[in-house]
Amino acid sequence: MGGNMRGFAAIIVTILFYSTASAQAAPDISPVSCTWGKLPVVEQTRLIDEFKVEVLDGSFTLHFAAANAATAAAAATACQLSASPAQAESLALALSRHAATEKAKKGIADKGESPAAIQTALEKMHEGKREVIGDALACPGPHPMVKEWDESVKGAVRRANLRFKDGRAYAWVSLGLYAFFAEEGAVRRMNGTNTDPC
Repeated sequence: MGGNMRGFAAIIVTILFYSTASAQAAPDISPVSCTWGKLPVVEQTRLIDEFKVEVLDGSFTLHFAAANAATAAAAATACQLSASPAQAESLALALSRHAATEKAKKGIADKGESPAAIQTALEKMHEGKREVIGDALACPGPHPMVKEWDESVKGAVRRANLRFKDGRAYAWVSLGLYAFFAEEGAVRRMNGTNTDPC
C-alpha cells in the first residue's frame, strides 16, 4: 500500500511539474516579431547570414548571429516597448534566434516545401523539453548538439508526418525548431521568468 501511494504521489508530482513547464514554455513572442520588423534590412540580413551550422562527424554545433543590444533597443522603442539594458540584451539574443528561424523557413521553401511545417512539428514537441532546450539555446555562444535533445526534435518531426517530397527539407525543419525554442528561451529571459545563469 505504501509503495502504491509513493508511486501515485510521484505521478502527481510529475504531472504538476510538466503542467508548470507547459504553462511557462510558450511566452508571447509578438514583441520579437514587432522589433524584427523595425530592424534595418541590412541588420536583418546580417543576423540571417551569420546563423551557421557547423557539421561535425555525427554531430553539429549551432552558431547564432552576434546579438546587437543597441539596435534591438532602438527597434523596441520604435515598437513603443520599454526595455532595460538587460532586457535589451535578451531581446537582441531573441532577434538573432528569430533570424535563424527565418533562415530555416527559407531553406524549407527553397526545397519546394511549406515553411508551416515548423509549426506543425512544434505542436508535436514535448513542452517541458521544448523549454529546457530553449533556455539553454538562449545563452550566447556556440551550442553543440545534445543527443537527447536531437532525439526529441527528430521524434517531433517524425510525429508531424510531413511527407516531404524533398527529404533535404527535414533538416531545415529541425533547425527551425531549435531556433524557435531558442527565441522563446530568450523571451523568457527578457521577461524574467528564466533567471538561470548562462
